[in-house]
Formats: sequence, C-alpha cells, structure tokens
Amino acid sequence: MTSVSQKNLLKLAAENQHNGNLHAAIENLEESLRGEHSLDVVLQLCELYCANKQEDQAYALIKEEPDLFSDQRVYHLYCKTLQKNQYLIEAMQVKHLTGLSLPLQVEPAPEEKQQQIMRTFKQKKQVTQADYENLHKLNLINFKTFAQSILLDPTPEFAVRLSICEDLIRLGVEDEFKIWVIGNLESFVPVDTQLLEKEIKYQEIISAIGTKFSHNPSQLPLMIGETNLVISSLYPKLSKYIDEPDSFASDLVSYLEKKDGRTHQMLFEKVYKHLPK
Repeated sequence: MTSVSQKNLLKLAAENQHNGNLHAAIENLEESLRGEHSLDVVLQLCELYCANKQEDQAYALIKEEPDLFSDQRVYHLYCKTLQKNQYLIEAMQVKHLTGLSLPLQVEPAPEEKQQQIMRTFKQKKQVTQADYENLHKLNLINFKTFAQSILLDPTPEFAVRLSICEDLIRLGVEDEFKIWVIGNLESFVPVDTQLLEKEIKYQEIISAIGTKFSHNPSQLPLMIGETNLVISSLYPKLSKYIDEPDSFASDLVSYLEKKDGRTHQMLFEKVYKHLPK
C-alpha cells in the first residue's frame, strides 16, 4: 500500500520528469524510498539514474533487490545497469550461472580504459568496493590475466584474493590458476571449485563455532570474523589444509583465546604470519 506522502512525492517526481528536471525527480523518488520500499519506485529511480548518467547508483540500487531474475522488469533493468556500467564480466557470470540470455548486449570498457583500470587497481593500498567493481569492465582475456597477476602477488588483502577466486568460479573458467596460500604456491581450476559459502567444510566450521558460542552470543561476531579470516586465507585449498572441521573449529577457538592451537598450532601461526600487515 502506497502512503499519501509517497503518492505526493511520486506525483512531484512525475511533474519534474515531465518538465525535464531529472535532478529534482530523482530527489523526490529517493525521498519516497526513505519512507518505504516500493519496487515500482526502485525501477523508476533506476531508469532516471541511467538517464542522468548515474549508472553506478542505478546498479547499486537494483542489486539490493532480493531476486534479480524472477521478475522480468527487475532482470531487464539489472541487465541495463550492467550495460550502462560496461560490466561485461558480471554479465558473463549471469549468463553462466543462470543459463539465461541477456536482453541487452554488454560491452567492456575501451582497451585504453581497461589498461588504466588495471594500473590504478595495482597502485591502490586499500581497495574499495567501487575499485573492485571496475574490474568487471575488463574483457575476459584481460580479466583472467589480471586475476592471475593478483593471485600471484602475496600482498593484496585476503578479501580481494577471495573475490577474484569467486569471480573466476562464477565465470566457469576452465583454465588452471596459480595462487599463493600461506606461502605455498598452489593451483586450482575455477570450474571445479566451489564458492566459499558452498564449501561443506566451511559450513561445518561456521556451524561448530556458532554452537560453541551459543551460550556467549556477544563473542560470536568476533569469532566468526576471525574464522572467516583464517578460512579465507586457506581458500580455495580448504580440502588440503583442513581435515576434520569440528577439531579445526575447536582448535581455532583455543588458539584465539589462549594461543594454543593444539594440533593446528603450526597452521594457525603460518596463517597469521602471512596475513597482509
């Protein structure tokens, strides 16, 4: 049900748009969404963002929708934001994961822009979400080559390395990639690798940590955070470094609380030694 105030804002936005004042129309639609969520308003606002060359905001807004694929209006507009942002890599992921054909053709950024994106990314000491999303503007050859260079560099923070691995998995890449894992040069094939959240050992470890701290929920977020840090450092080779999830979880808690990792002591020391400073 649309409230009276929301209806008034929508009416104002329509008048603004009719008069060619996109900025005012956008402001009124943004104000409308602050009151309550409305898919119709989200779609209208995304269209105006695209028309006003604010495609990055259109992308961010449509990605907040819980289901991008079942509603054709949402899916079409999502694809439009990929096109407007030149997010070829994400468009290819969507096609691989869903089997759906894209209603719009998505092109990467021009080659010169791609080279600039890669140079800028390498120079960043701290990578933002926007910095990372820019990598989706690359073509597939450049993305795979750049991804390999990042995975062979021991300095990027674990979140970047994890995102790179999972992007390659979502693309269904069949090439073998090299990656440094706690000082060891490992290899993996993305198409044969699970996303972290779908790894059975990851799920079992997180479940064990949750059970262990069910009596002390205030400590749970910190422990989950540290657990994710450790596991991400071992990804995508969890099966090599983690044998029994329950004992791993128990030893990790012991290590974090008392610096006694028991049978996993050497592994935990190596993980924290190789974390970027």
